[in-house]
Amino acid sequence: MRPLVRTTLAVGGALVLTALGAIPGETTGRHPGTDEVTFTLSAPPDLAVKHGRVGVKLVCGDRVAARAVFRAPHVAARTVPRRVLEAPCVVEVESAARSGRTDEGIVTVSASDGVVERHTAYTESGRLETRAFPVRPGALTVDVAIGSMPADEVGTALKVMAFNIWQGGRLEGRHEHGFEDENIAELLEFVRAEDPDVLFAVETYGTGKQIERALNRQQPADREFTGVQITREPGQEPDRDNLWLFTRLPVEEIYPVVEDDVLTSFNFGGARLGLPGGGHMHAFTTWLYHVGNTWSPTNRSAMEVALGLDRTSTNEELAATDHVRRTEMARTLLHERLEHYVGDDTAPVILGGDFNTQSHVDWSGRFADAAGHEGMVIDWPVLRAFDLAGFTDTYRYANPDAARYPGRTWSAANAFMYAPARIDYVMTRGERVRVLGSSTRSVRLPEQRGDALDDLYPFYSDHSAVVTELLIRGPGTGPEGPPTSDKPESGEPITWPQPPPGEPIPAAELTATASTETPGSTGRAVDGDPRTHWHSRTIPDPPEPHPHVLTVDLGRDRVLTGLRYQPRIDGYNGIITRFVVQVSADGENFQDVTSGEWARDSLPKDLTFADTDARYLRLVSVAGVGGYTTVAELTPYE
Repeated sequence: MRPLVRTTLAVGGALVLTALGAIPGETTGRHPGTDEVTFTLSAPPDLAVKHGRVGVKLVCGDRVAARAVFRAPHVAARTVPRRVLEAPCVVEVESAARSGRTDEGIVTVSASDGVVERHTAYTESGRLETRAFPVRPGALTVDVAIGSMPADEVGTALKVMAFNIWQGGRLEGRHEHGFEDENIAELLEFVRAEDPDVLFAVETYGTGKQIERALNRQQPADREFTGVQITREPGQEPDRDNLWLFTRLPVEEIYPVVEDDVLTSFNFGGARLGLPGGGHMHAFTTWLYHVGNTWSPTNRSAMEVALGLDRTSTNEELAATDHVRRTEMARTLLHERLEHYVGDDTAPVILGGDFNTQSHVDWSGRFADAAGHEGMVIDWPVLRAFDLAGFTDTYRYANPDAARYPGRTWSAANAFMYAPARIDYVMTRGERVRVLGSSTRSVRLPEQRGDALDDLYPFYSDHSAVVTELLIRGPGTGPEGPPTSDKPESGEPITWPQPPPGEPIPAAELTATASTETPGSTGRAVDGDPRTHWHSRTIPDPPEPHPHVLTVDLGRDRVLTGLRYQPRIDGYNGIITRFVVQVSADGENFQDVTSGEWARDSLPKDLTFADTDARYLRLVSVAGVGGYTTVAELTPYE
């Protein structure tokens, strides 16, 4: 005999159907198709489905697009039509609150091409609501897993942060700007303000003890942090302590250094940490090799596509940059080192750090048309290896739409360029681990903004910090509030700006001189090839102080209507952020035409002039990324 299942389905608030005698997974005769929603109800891992009435609504704007009511413990799937509304949508789940108990709710919203939104929450009120997400026409699935447990058996909430702090917080380390001490002081305040339970620190380089003291400032005795120096190579220089682990959890064991040329403690290591309700977890700080970087050639390739140029690197060649050393390091980490440290222990494993590579999920076919991707599909092997080894990329789990949540982490202190680069990760493995949320930090604290340091370096490091909020199921009352989230982007492809009015002056008719240059580079600013660039002096350090001046001889008297500045397409140093444009009739006496600020990105920067007589055009770089100036192409229009 079939179990009795009573499911009420409604569209836009009107009662549609009450079904009796259905079996789990059976539909009401509708099949998923255009403008339909399939609602499912199930139990979370390790819990029984919550008994009683469970109502689920898809709400778009202030209108109900579709809804279902389930009667648990029976579970079912139902497909109903939905209103197609332009407003962003949320999923609301409601069930009866029960004294002394907490619900675990996991909502997964999927379209035909993959997961659109994912939400995991713990509630005593019986109500939960996802973030807003866009819904396009077509079939949609809303999976709700909900269970109930005693309020003191939810688990331990943990805030975990991975942060490459860039040369110990001293900025790039190649030349002096005079901001090193100020940046370290502000970085310490930032880390203290974040107050993570576990911090995976990379490029710590002599700042470890300062971080430990900052984290412990005004902490109660039962919340004091322990700093664990992970990098402990025999005979290493004192300031080459690359990896540290900081935690307020009890440190039960620091894993010994394994002598290995492939993966040393400069790259990987960790400790076993005790959990408040009993049991333990394994925590590892990670840094994979940086040479053969993924970000510059990927950005260059995307820009070449956008500019209509032949690509320098194929998708396969970009993915192969992992094979320089990272693939071998990842294989050793996953299949030798973790087995050595963890063995067959099923306790949670958490890794955090700088992997120096990108995600095969971010660059899958699903997101080929996302902003900055330009149709490229890249199967990055290192992140795929972690996926196959059972690890969860917590940022992408919590933010499954890579178009709306690119999660850029490179390069926060300089410029995020055109193609998004996410190279820093928090990874988890274990059945008891729940990912509640994950977000990035890419700007200084509000009180630290607006000064000269912020102007030159708008973040403490070239890497954004990644903050993941987790729950380890077991004893404990769980999280105290909702997780933080990055602000979503539009998810749409980048619209290439239209050129200024008029006709571009041919490069063959232009010549240029500069006040500073990397030898032989000045002419590249007007050579008609955006793959080359003029660069201000780089050797010897320090950089030539601003302003940097590029003067273009237009070949004859002209009437200018505009100007296009194309930043370099293969990196970020030298992108002009503040400028003055001047013109001259004789090359000696110049007058200002316009001035302003430009965004720190790879997109072309356009200026429109009222008809302006000139024989000479001068671009004055007042400030540029990293203290440099670069110009891939400067194109006047007449």
